[in-house]
Formats: sequence, C-alpha cells, structure tokens
Amino acid sequence: MQQLTNPRELRGLAILSQPNTIIQMSKNEWDVRSQSKDAYYRVTRKFVSQSKTDHYAWSCSCPDFTTRNMPCKHIHAVQFSLKLAGDVQEHSAPAAIEEAEPKIVCPECKSKNVRKWGIRKTQYGTIQRYACHNCNHTFVVDKGFCRMKNSPETITLTLDLYFKGLSDRKIVDHLKQFHNVIVVHTTIIRWIKKYLKLLSKYSEKYKADVGNIWHSDETTVFIKKENEKRYYQWIWNVMDAKTRYLLACQVSETRYVKDAQKALKQAKSVTNVRPDAIVTDGLMAYKDAVKNEFYDVSAFIQNPHIRLKDFETKPNNNILERLNGTFRERTKVVRSFDSGIGAEEFATGMQTYYNYIRPHQGIGGMTPAQMANIPINLLGNRWETMIGLSVK
Repeated sequence: MQQLTNPRELRGLAILSQPNTIIQMSKNEWDVRSQSKDAYYRVTRKFVSQSKTDHYAWSCSCPDFTTRNMPCKHIHAVQFSLKLAGDVQEHSAPAAIEEAEPKIVCPECKSKNVRKWGIRKTQYGTIQRYACHNCNHTFVVDKGFCRMKNSPETITLTLDLYFKGLSDRKIVDHLKQFHNVIVVHTTIIRWIKKYLKLLSKYSEKYKADVGNIWHSDETTVFIKKENEKRYYQWIWNVMDAKTRYLLACQVSETRYVKDAQKALKQAKSVTNVRPDAIVTDGLMAYKDAVKNEFYDVSAFIQNPHIRLKDFETKPNNNILERLNGTFRERTKVVRSFDSGIGAEEFATGMQTYYNYIRPHQGIGGMTPAQMANIPINLLGNRWETMIGLSVK
C-alpha cells in the first residue's frame, strides 16, 4: 500500500496546501516560500536524456538539498503541484454560466412561443404577465415566491439571518423593528424548511472542480430525544483545501467506519477528481473508510489517507476546525434540534449556505462554488437568484 510516510513529502504537501507558496518563474524554475522565514528557495529541473530512460534532474537552493543532495520538501511541493495541475486540466470540463433570468416557457403546453400580456399590480410592485400564442394561456413567471404573502426580500433576509446565527424569535423581532413586517416564529421555520428542500436538490446538479487535497472531520450536534437528558449526533464534513468547497455534510448517530464512509462516498459523488491526500484526525474509523472508498492500486498514491499525529504538525486540519466553529455559531443559538429544523435539514442547509452564499476570506472574498467553477452566476441577492434558478 503506497502512502505518504516520507516526512519531506508530507512537508511538501503542507507547503502546497497554503496559498501563494509556489511561484513559477519559467518553464523549469519555481520559487517556493520557506516555512520558517520570509524567504524563497529556487527549485529547478533539467531534462536528462539517457539511452534507456529520460527523466528530470531536480535541484533546490535550500540547505537541506545542498547538504544531502536528495529531494527536499520544496521539490516535493513543486512535483505535487505539477501533478495536481495536470489532473485538474484533465478532469475539468467547461460549462456555460447558467443565466439568472429563466427562459419564458408556457406552464401549460411548454411552448416558448409567448408574448408579453400586460402587467399585474401587487403590494410589492408590478409583475409582468405573459400569454402563449399556442394555447392562449396567460401566466406570470414563478421565481420561487408565487402565492407567498411576504416579499422575496423579506423571505431571503430571513434565510440569511438564520444561517448567520440569529434565532427564529430574534429574526421575528428584527423584521418587526426595522421592516415593519409582522410574522410568527413558526412562519420562519416553514420558510426555512421549504426553501432548504428546494435549494438542496438544485445544488446537487453540478460537479465541483476541486483540488486533490481534502480534509475530513466531525462535530457534534445536540438532539432532543424523549427520556434522555443528553443525546448527541455527529455531523461529518469533508472539505476541499483548494476551493474550500464543502463536499459532504452527513449526520449519523455513531462514529463507526460505515458512518465515515458514507460522508466520503458523498464527497466522491460530487467531484470529478480522486484526491491524492485526505487529511483526518486520529479517529480510527477513517483508516478503513478511506481505504474502502479510495484505494487504487494503479494510482500515483494508492491510499490517500493522512492521519494527523497532533494539531501542530502540518498538514493540519485547521480549515475544518474553522468550519466546525461556523457550525457551532449556529448550533449554540438553536441549542437543540427537534420537530422544527431537523439535524439533517440543518446540515443540508449549512452546506448550501457555505458553498453558494457565504463569501470566504481565505479565497479572496469569493464563494467556494465560484472557486469550484460551478456555472451559476449569483449576483446581488444570492438567495433570491439561486431560488429562482432552482424553480426553473
């Protein structure tokens, strides 16, 4: 079983997992940032042609290579980056950006032969009406908010405030105080359940163009259960290090191999690549789970599992620990899940919010979906745009 056990390979992988650490200066020269000081080392390769085999001779200006004349962590980092770049180019397929405005189609006969047919006045403004040339049916375009008593702005504001950590009763107070909108907290719950179900189906439509280094970890969530004072379930998260795209978010009652494998299987189904490294903590369930899902005898790295020995050594699981903190910001307000928003609905909603709605500072203020080349143009009110696309 081929696995990353060489310390220099692991350190090279840690260099690659950090942003702006490798700068290509020419076709065969790279500057690699030092991990211990503010400096760069020059890595070069030279093509060597021999009678039997052709290969590259690598060198680095760092003290480790100069002293030992063997591949250092900086050379391994460049080699990994070249392989990952080749994999991304091989597996990436261009896709057209989906338009935010849906095509106008008659809901009765599905004909595109329609025309504008006046407007309809509502308490939130005017809505364009259409008429079908084929069946004479008149209609308005459903953007996800038809027959709702409140405006799309109010509903999407509710969704955004909920996932930013406000309780449903605090949202009720906010709407009343600042927008003069009076609703009850059970209405907030109904909106969240309705639109989370709609968005979760739509978010499964595209494959994510992610990198080859993934991280996996689990966190707890408190569930109300009859006759039990403390009852917890586990939320399993799998994230791509390059794009911060949350590949899987699964809920389970236990932490066995089958539970870890379920999350890894979901992550595998939404991507176009096989990871070269899956970084996990010391939980033993990951050992067999990663092997069962990703072991490949023909791959460059047959078993991609990297089990962390501690929290200080790189590569570490800090990006997932930060994600777990984002989850706890929401769950400490909810305190527990019962018949309102269930744990599985919450996990699905957080995955959609994290990937498509919430900008991430670690990737330059973009959303993970944008970094993963998901062809959805979410501008302005991202909730409203995505709901409209989901209805279409």
